[in-house]
Amino acid sequence: MRRISENIILTLLLTATTVSAQNDTLRAENFRLPEVEVVDYYLPTPADSAGLQLTAQISREQIAALPISTLSDLLAYLPALDVRSRGTGAAQTDVSLYGGTFDQVLIMLNGVPLSDVQTGHYSLNLPLSTELIERIEILQGTSAHLTGALCGAINIVTTRPENDLYTMAMSAGTNGDIHPVFAGSWARKDVRINTSAEYARSEGYYAPEANEKERVALHNSDYQLANVYFQTRWKGLDVQAGAQYKDAGLGTGYGYASTDQFDATRTMFVSARYAWSDNHGWHIDAQAAYRGNYDRYEWHRGTATNRHWTHNTQAALQAQYESVAGKTSLCAAFKDEYIRSTNMGTHNRLQASLSADHQYVWNQRLKVSLGVAGHYNSWFGWYGSGGAGIGYFFPHERSVSLTATRSLRMPTWTDLYYKAGVQRGSTDLKAEKAWQLALSGNYTWTDSQYGRLAIKGNIYYRWGQDIIDWTYDETDSLFHATNHNHVNTFGVEASVAYRLNDWLRNISVRYAYTYLSLDLTKAKSNYLDYLRHKIVLNIDHGIYVWSKGRFGADWSLRWQSRAGTYVNIYGVAGNPFTPVLLLDGSLFVELPHLRVAAECTNMTNRHYYDYGGILQPGIHGQISVKAYLNGR
Repeated sequence: MRRISENIILTLLLTATTVSAQNDTLRAENFRLPEVEVVDYYLPTPADSAGLQLTAQISREQIAALPISTLSDLLAYLPALDVRSRGTGAAQTDVSLYGGTFDQVLIMLNGVPLSDVQTGHYSLNLPLSTELIERIEILQGTSAHLTGALCGAINIVTTRPENDLYTMAMSAGTNGDIHPVFAGSWARKDVRINTSAEYARSEGYYAPEANEKERVALHNSDYQLANVYFQTRWKGLDVQAGAQYKDAGLGTGYGYASTDQFDATRTMFVSARYAWSDNHGWHIDAQAAYRGNYDRYEWHRGTATNRHWTHNTQAALQAQYESVAGKTSLCAAFKDEYIRSTNMGTHNRLQASLSADHQYVWNQRLKVSLGVAGHYNSWFGWYGSGGAGIGYFFPHERSVSLTATRSLRMPTWTDLYYKAGVQRGSTDLKAEKAWQLALSGNYTWTDSQYGRLAIKGNIYYRWGQDIIDWTYDETDSLFHATNHNHVNTFGVEASVAYRLNDWLRNISVRYAYTYLSLDLTKAKSNYLDYLRHKIVLNIDHGIYVWSKGRFGADWSLRWQSRAGTYVNIYGVAGNPFTPVLLLDGSLFVELPHLRVAAECTNMTNRHYYDYGGILQPGIHGQISVKAYLNGR
């Protein structure tokens, strides 16, 4: 009876709304950087859903200037994100957000959730070339009809050009890296088509000051992948599909006792989304998606250890009515999660959600939102989520907002059932739950002669309940999946960015601070070794600029300090993570139909550890050439 009462109370909670600034476009001739629109053409962006707050984004032009070739490389430059790799390039990357774990962040592509249901280790297995990305939105909090975004979400939005665009790209670097890409976009009246195909391979990576055992593991850090992606938009219809083939040597990726581990994954997805509106205030948004993943993990390369097949099917229908009283939305969502595994067995669970929210805007300045959601999971029963939000918009892209949310996440199949080596899952795990309070502000100053200055700030506190971790038990020398009763998180994020013209396209400083109340050493935590400090300094400047081209440089300086300790490659525990300063840079020439760049990461060849006892890549250089067949 008490559990039922608690669920009724939780279901009556209120859902916060997004507070995003209005855009003022600067039209001066010497200010040539395009402004980024937050709202898509037909389909509502997830940032317009109650409970999700847009805190940061990176645009297409900023992406083009960075020395990156993969999505994981790109995400590392955003301070709110903690990106950790078990290799180099696209071998395998975990991403977490605002002090959470890699399982607590929701990955979305054009508003469609595509996180992996087996483990967050595979959530970034997206078969999308960075050449098609229009922007990446970092969303804090959670939406009433989205589950899994305990700490927030990452939404990747693809381009929607008005003209045909074709890009041929090739990059080659040290360690035998080769990465050819084709990306094309077609525009025909109301029809937009995006497609890309790419292949990437590497013989492994170099790392400085490697010991004898690490040198053996580095010989097993090769990878190869192939991606295919297709998307078509017609008026309110958006259909997308993709497939990925990836093999990766992981060295000591999941344990120090083996130096020749290997992982092969095959991922595919398809989704359809349709938005319809009339002249009477009604808006209907329907979507359906399927994601399948096959994983073959080998403790010793060439000898199959575990095989997993996962399937995730989901559908959602949202109806919204707009009147003088505001916007009222009702949403029903359904999800089916299935796994068949040689290690974890065969399991299936269903989840259904009902949510409602109301948004009201007064005088185009004050925006308030209330909402409620109820969730039923066939394994974990009933839960509630929700929150409340209020924001005020000032003229010229200036705003302040306060949001409060209640979010939840179900354990992954790995959390519940995985048993191999020194890891032991637990079927006694509870669903993760969290309350979060966040205060955000945005200030922008623009001048036709002196450019644009943008200042953003975000402060939050999250009360976590039943947070899932893998902790070390000295009695049996194993890591067990367990719930921490309370893990509270405090964080601050701030950024200052200035743009002028082609001589100084961007100079920015971004800082993120995170603090967890849990004593990681005492708890013997293996999952919650978070980034306490992260600073990113970026400068994109011209060296020589002429009417039809630009010779310039981009520099990125990252400093990060991680809390917690790790077990080194020889099995010795208690090694503290040391702060590291990383310098990346590129020199490039941009022409209307061509871009050539010489790029280098970890230019100072720093020796450091960022994930367990895995020695991270040292200096790495590459040459990239992009041909725009009909102009940029």
